[in-house]
Amino acid sequence: MEYQKNNQYKPRFAKPRQPRPPNCRYYVEVRDGEDPMRAYRKIKKKMKDDKFIEEFREKQHYRKPSFKRREKAKKRRLVIKRLTQAAEDDRSMGGGSRKRF
Repeated sequence: MEYQKNNQYKPRFAKPRQPRPPNCRYYVEVRDGEDPMRAYRKIKKKMKDDKFIEEFREKQHYRKPSFKRREKAKKRRLVIKRLTQAAEDDRSMGGGSRKRF
């Protein structure tokens, strides 16, 4: 266990970490020499992955269950329409009628 006694390991950043603020949902630490815009992008990505903003907007107003069902059905129809249109476009890329010998 000699390697533990010889304290040759030196941390990259000598500054001690500060404790995370209480009641903080998203937190990114910006160290010396790092770009603050990069930290901002990290926080934005975390929020987008968590769908925090969408959930917040949904809960601003009460929506009836029937309205939610209608919205869901509209989204389903739109997705199906896009998929069928993409499939038809793929079929038509072949050139239409082919001559067979």
